[in-house]
Amino acid sequence: MSNNAFSNGDIESFSEWIHNGNVGGTAKSYYFEQDFDDSNAENSSIWVNGGNVTFNTSEFNGFKLGGEVQGSYVSNINDDDRTAGSINAQGLVLSEAFLKYQFGGTVFSGGRQHFSSPLIANSGSRLIKESFEMYQVSSSHFEDTDISIGYVTKYQTRTDKSFYVDNEFVDFDYNGSGSPGDFYKIGNDGVFFAQVNKRIAKKVKINSQYANVINEVQALYADVEYTLPTNFNSYIAVQYYKTKWDKNELVDNDLLGFKVGFSQGGVDFFAGYTLAGGNEGENRVFRGIGQGAYYQFTATTKTAGVAAFEAGTNSYQLGLGSTISNIKGKLFYTSFDNPIVGKDLNEWTVNLAYQFDGKLANCGISVDFSILDYENNQKDATDLRTKFSYSF
Repeated sequence: MSNNAFSNGDIESFSEWIHNGNVGGTAKSYYFEQDFDDSNAENSSIWVNGGNVTFNTSEFNGFKLGGEVQGSYVSNINDDDRTAGSINAQGLVLSEAFLKYQFGGTVFSGGRQHFSSPLIANSGSRLIKESFEMYQVSSSHFEDTDISIGYVTKYQTRTDKSFYVDNEFVDFDYNGSGSPGDFYKIGNDGVFFAQVNKRIAKKVKINSQYANVINEVQALYADVEYTLPTNFNSYIAVQYYKTKWDKNELVDNDLLGFKVGFSQGGVDFFAGYTLAGGNEGENRVFRGIGQGAYYQFTATTKTAGVAAFEAGTNSYQLGLGSTISNIKGKLFYTSFDNPIVGKDLNEWTVNLAYQFDGKLANCGISVDFSILDYENNQKDATDLRTKFSYSF
């Protein structure tokens, strides 16, 4: 094959297209622990190690290839199978293998890839990060506007024992062996989405997305954030979810949320409120696909705030955060008032993260601690998560 066929700037051959690429990754060590107030419940702890290795070619005539392998090894565990669907996994998974083509302000990407948006979003809070098999075209041709459309066929979970009742149309593995999750079909025909993000005069941000899990559910999400003309870096925001189920026996629903925030003296203060429509026991609001699809203004660390999507639930959150040198911290309280007796939850959350500098600049540690206070006291618990990472 002629080298001229691959000529593009500094790239003189196909081999250079590959050799001029880059390899990177992250080594990770996570320790999670749960303690339960119920004397009949067994406490849980698990220590896992692993990480990911990525490879991306250089660009040739707008084309680029990329891939990622993730691996996990359980070093110590005592959890009565409580983390089987989240972090208890041993083995390898090819999470990314994609082709990307860019022409001006338009980009096509197809294959296995990570993706995050309001209604379709992977989570990276566990050692194995979720991923999707999908095809997307995005454009930034219009000033201060990003537009994308796409089609998602499969969803890679954290482990092959993961199961989520609000994503039950996914063809999960019900006989998992404890390996990282595979790529599972989303319904019979996948999910189509369209998304528009807009910025107006640096004061207004608008995000919107439509998703259609074909023959299952249609969802609409939108939020608007306005930066107030004050000296406190303050803002107000509103969000809206709309769910329309394709099955006649299921009840459509929606969620409305509000958020305010401001900064003073190096401290960020924020408050959020969400209200899910419907009545006690009716169908929840569809939050989206993937464990990263928790964009509601009352999201949390331990439970992700999933209770906010239950029909008729009022939720609010109050918190503050600050950054001092290399340390970032956040403290917040979230309350979920569910109309069903015994399902209320008050959740306290502390997030701390430290990024090293100097010779250890690629290292970081974080600690997350949550207190769960349920109306049903039998479920009360504390949750500790510690993470160490080294990027290369």
